[in-house]
Amino acid sequence: MSSHRSRAASHAGTWYSDNPRDLDKQLSDWLDKAGERKGAARAIISPHAGYTYCGSTAAYAYKQIVPDKVNRIFILGPSHVVYLNGCALTLCSKYRTPLGDLNIDEEVNEDLMRTDAFETMDSRNEESEHSIEMQLPFIAKVMEHRSPRSFTIVPILIVRFV
Repeated sequence: MSSHRSRAASHAGTWYSDNPRDLDKQLSDWLDKAGERKGAARAIISPHAGYTYCGSTAAYAYKQIVPDKVNRIFILGPSHVVYLNGCALTLCSKYRTPLGDLNIDEEVNEDLMRTDAFETMDSRNEESEHSIEMQLPFIAKVMEHRSPRSFTIVPILIVRFV
């Protein structure tokens, strides 16, 4: 299913910093201010607006992730760009961030596609959509001590409920 292409960090430089050092410091500061971890979350809900508006809030959710307990991260993001009848999966093999690339779990994507419950994301719409991308720098940051090959992501664009 994968085309072995990478999705660019298309909102870096506008919705969040495209400078790796600045972004890393900003995320570190927010995560530090989020205080102590309350437990090992199996799921989190995080906002997806520009970091100026919600970065400090998102840090409270991401602070609950225990990186050593994570092998696969499902990211559900509402579609703002195109109407979907259901859910859509990427054809990319990795998503880029200023903090490093995140690998897509292509095997899980293929299994999900075989259910006939998913469609694929159009590459132009995928790069225009921000909801999933806004999670990626936080994921890269909280997982920074893990090898990029030791965990995967499964980005799923979902119907936007009004």
